[in-house]
Amino acid sequence: MYKELNIEKIIEAINLLALRIKDRFPDANLLIVCNELKELASKSKINIYQLNKPYIFIRISFYLLIIIAIASILYTFSLLKIETSIFTFQNFITVSEAFLNEIAMIGVSVYFLYKFEDMIKQKKILTALQELRTIAHIIDMHQLTKDPTNVLVERTKHSPKRELTKDQLSRYLDYCSEMLSLTSKVAAIYGFNNRDEMVLNTINNIEMLSSSLSSKMWQKIELNKLLN
Repeated sequence: MYKELNIEKIIEAINLLALRIKDRFPDANLLIVCNELKELASKSKINIYQLNKPYIFIRISFYLLIIIAIASILYTFSLLKIETSIFTFQNFITVSEAFLNEIAMIGVSVYFLYKFEDMIKQKKILTALQELRTIAHIIDMHQLTKDPTNVLVERTKHSPKRELTKDQLSRYLDYCSEMLSLTSKVAAIYGFNNRDEMVLNTINNIEMLSSSLSSKMWQKIELNKLLN
């Protein structure tokens, strides 16, 4: 029951977070980002469902290719006329080379078609993961100017506006941290029952990125608590 992530629960958590952000910061762009994250999570739910389904056309083509390959090899052997001259060393090399070339080409074709379904699924997953990585950076952009130490320095003409109170700032940063955590959870969904090294490494990179960015936010939250 608790051996894998439930995308439905993740979507519910994102939706609840969006409502919480709306209650406190109804006009903040962070709410828009949270809604976009919810859309990506809903899209991931559809993706996972489609990725778990076999691509019937590709699999039928794969089995047909195997049948055709075996049939063509058997047909070729049936047409061979065994003569004494074929057993000369030179003829044996020629026949063997042609036969091995044919086997190699059939093998490459079979292997490509066997991997073709995985290649399509890998591309779809990596595209989805790239979107999640991008939104993690967007979340980070929204907290860059939310620095509690701004109250300690003199403002300049280009200083960011200080629109949030101390309590609001902590809550804002907390929401950003939660969004990053949920982003990594959506990414992790793609890792279940998947052994593709590139996919797993990409998921791990997103989790590390989210954790690193979240740590920066919690440092700001702790600093904000210490400041008067």
